[in-house]
Amino acid sequence: MAIYKITYCEEFKRANLHNYGCNFNCTWCSYKLGNQTVPNKFLDLKKIKEVLSELDIERVHFVGGESSTYPLLYEVADFAKNNLGIYTKIGHSNGYNLPPKNIDAISVSIKSLSEDFYIKYTGMSNKPVLQNFQKAHQMGIMVDASSVYIPGQVDYDEIEEIARFIADIDPNIHYHITGYIPVPGTSWRSPTREEMLKAKKIAEDYLYEVQVSWFSSFDDYLKMISENPQYQKVTVA
Repeated sequence: MAIYKITYCEEFKRANLHNYGCNFNCTWCSYKLGNQTVPNKFLDLKKIKEVLSELDIERVHFVGGESSTYPLLYEVADFAKNNLGIYTKIGHSNGYNLPPKNIDAISVSIKSLSEDFYIKYTGMSNKPVLQNFQKAHQMGIMVDASSVYIPGQVDYDEIEEIARFIADIDPNIHYHITGYIPVPGTSWRSPTREEMLKAKKIAEDYLYEVQVSWFSSFDDYLKMISENPQYQKVTVA
């Protein structure tokens, strides 16, 4: 697990450190829809520090793969926060590893409250995920959560249980429900707009901040990425 690319978004003064690899093997992972080739280079700690020092940035986001598996996460986050004085965030994580204290924020995917479900569909237990989500919040890290809504699989009852779990920690925690994009080899379908809005309403019975997003295909998702200013970036290393 290592950083293989750094991208830069000038408008938001944000650097993104891209980690290769993940400790989960999720059946519905959207990364399976994209390019999964092994990077031909990886960046050492010295190079990462040099690049970050030269950029006009206010934030650094660790993205993946699964960023928490990066062995030098603590060192890079410490440098960014304490040497450069910038905001540090793990952009998306499965939550299996507890983030270091020099991380300001983390987005955690909570797929289910069932350990059997996790083991079957990710290959890992959800116990560390749920424990670390609560610990990170107690550490003062700004946590938010997300779940993939899959009709007939991760359905309304599961969304309600997850929302209740989050609310028991803090009902102000932001929760994002994303619609499933079909992955080859699976039988599940994309949710409809009505289903997504119903899932949102269920979660709002427990949480103050709930958002939803869904796309009819991976191409639609890529189109959104290409048009949204938040995702406009250039590769700098």
